[in-house]
Amino acid sequence: HLVDIESLGIPLQAQITVDEEGTHHADYLRHAWESLGTGFTPMAMKVFHESMGKRLMPGVELKASPAKLMQGHNVFGPTCIEMGALTMLKWLAGTYPKLFAMLAIDCCEVYDIDCTYSSRLPDERTARQAIQAIRGVSNGQMKGRGDDYETTAYFGAKDSRLRRLKIYLKHPEFMKQLEEAKKAGRGDLSAARTVKVLSNPDLQAWSENLLRLEVTVAKRWFNRRGISNLLNDLIRHQQALAEQGICFIQWCWEQVTKDLFAAFEGIQMRVINDEKVLAALLEKHTKQGKGRFTKEKMVGGIAVPPIFVPGKTSDAYARSLFRTYRSLKDYGWEETQASMNRASFYNHIRDICECGISKAALQKLKVSDQQNNVVPILRFVQVDFNAQRPGWYVEPTVEAA
Repeated sequence: HLVDIESLGIPLQAQITVDEEGTHHADYLRHAWESLGTGFTPMAMKVFHESMGKRLMPGVELKASPAKLMQGHNVFGPTCIEMGALTMLKWLAGTYPKLFAMLAIDCCEVYDIDCTYSSRLPDERTARQAIQAIRGVSNGQMKGRGDDYETTAYFGAKDSRLRRLKIYLKHPEFMKQLEEAKKAGRGDLSAARTVKVLSNPDLQAWSENLLRLEVTVAKRWFNRRGISNLLNDLIRHQQALAEQGICFIQWCWEQVTKDLFAAFEGIQMRVINDEKVLAALLEKHTKQGKGRFTKEKMVGGIAVPPIFVPGKTSDAYARSLFRTYRSLKDYGWEETQASMNRASFYNHIRDICECGISKAALQKLKVSDQQNNVVPILRFVQVDFNAQRPGWYVEPTVEAA
């Protein structure tokens, strides 16, 4: 199957060739992935004008976060498939009405849906420690992918046609999006509107300490469960479940994450809370530089006497003491002592004790830490489906998007 791509009213790319007479020819016309402008963030779109691979018929593929299209962010948002689809189709129709009129909308297929829920942790430090613990988890077919980052862990093959799972800290990603929108917003009205949304202090506060579990379920995953991936069928299926009090998006999420949460049963994480120790060491052992007097000088015929300029402060020694403290906690007294010069070790012990920690406590630090600070990861990673959105949230509409 093939359509005349030049008749669609869309920008095209071509491979330019030059014949023996020096004449240029445009061959292999095609449409490249394009970012369509919306009220907030762009929507990715590409026209496939011939049958290829998984596409049995020519068509258009759209990729976007419906929540971002409707409200400028995806920290939380609607779970209605119909609302998301109508918003995406609305922007396609507004950008390319001629192309849109040629589409068989009733034949729309859904290739992927992201289903995301969050767990709120006590603070960012604990959230990062949870990510570290989660990376080593595997159960059944849910295995870590290996290409993790400091605030993100991945499960499932990157190109899986069934399902994928991404676990990450929302706030760092949120602030990165804000910075990117600020840069783009200087000459882009849509980006400027996004900046206004993301600059909301209440929204920023809500994103703090959120551990996000983002499940992507694909066409094959639906089909294996007897669920049609045709858009209209999915909408009807979601509506039918809603009448029974079942959230379809939550159901998909639970089906994919249940193996992971089963694996969490035996996983423990170490909770490190050493900020008070570091603060005490910095207060006690931050050193003031010697400082110096300026030279006497004449300014406008008036003698300016020498002025004392204080030296710069240095916290290098305090942080060195903190590293010794952490070594005692991680490796114990004997191993830490063996790794250092004997005199330096005891000087560090003396100076750490000046901050109110006894030598006996330092000698038992490793054992005490293992007894008191290693806890089940499920104590922290708990998803409350009734607390996914703040009380002040007003759900957007397709018309306002």
